[in-house]
Amino acid sequence: MPDTNKRDILDPLSSIKLFGLKEYFFDLTKLFKSKKLPKVILLTGEKGIGKFTLSFHLINYIFSSNSNHAYNYEDQKINEKNSFYKSILSNICENFIYISNENQEKTKIEDIRNIKKKFTTSSLNNMPRFTILDDVELLNVNAANSLLKLIEEPSNNNYFILINSKRKKIIETIKSRALETKIFMNREKQNKVFEELVKHYNISDHFSHKFKNLTTPGRLIKFSESLKNLEIDLNTSLYDATLILLENFKKTKNDVFLDFINFFLEIKFSEKINLENKQSINLINSKNNLMKLLYNYKNFNLSSTSVLDYIKSQEHHA
Repeated sequence: MPDTNKRDILDPLSSIKLFGLKEYFFDLTKLFKSKKLPKVILLTGEKGIGKFTLSFHLINYIFSSNSNHAYNYEDQKINEKNSFYKSILSNICENFIYISNENQEKTKIEDIRNIKKKFTTSSLNNMPRFTILDDVELLNVNAANSLLKLIEEPSNNNYFILINSKRKKIIETIKSRALETKIFMNREKQNKVFEELVKHYNISDHFSHKFKNLTTPGRLIKFSESLKNLEIDLNTSLYDATLILLENFKKTKNDVFLDFINFFLEIKFSEKINLENKQSINLINSKNNLMKLLYNYKNFNLSSTSVLDYIKSQEHHA
């Protein structure tokens, strides 16, 4: 197994092995081989369950099938020597467009229009073109309407894979234009996938690994590695962890740091939730109030002080 680094762990474009979703992968490849793959696919499931990795492996399978370094179909593994994979990592592939919608730079109407411009130019290799649009449920109204126009009548060579992580209600008109596949893993399978990821990437043990039931395997790996990098551990108070993470959010405007706070919040409260019923209700109310405050902090530009002051007032709980 080749050496892997932090980029391999945290960057989905480097996910050369598909874990836990082989049935979905086989179904999609069969559709492609029978020339029945829908032009617009909507993959719906929890964040971190592997929807992007599934999409990326499907596309790699399609483009490397006639290569000397073809996709390993039986083991669901990308051959790192194939030219398509290398062109993706070098950002020079004309048949693949990936748009994330998670950070500060949310997908704008101009981004959708740029996709349309690319579609008007013919591909030099006459191969299909795939656009993956991640976190499609977070699109603003203008971008969503522009996307609708684009996917209503896609041309013969253009395919769309829309990824819905269910963090907001997706616009129904987008949903109606696509063939939806719901991606699901039970908790037992998620735990198995997590253990396989830990082994594959040679990830060192972390306190968060004890809380596998709180999130999906992909998210847990991301949280663990990032919290390690920020030197946040189980002994870090909720106040100090929130202060560090809010500072990083203000610098980057990356929503993932707010997700880290919610995750750390779940860990801190799960440790105390086994107390007597009355206190447990107080703990749950305190946790829910803080989660609402974080939501308002992001959506209504509240000050960090309002969040930190609330945590300080709840120190006996958190």
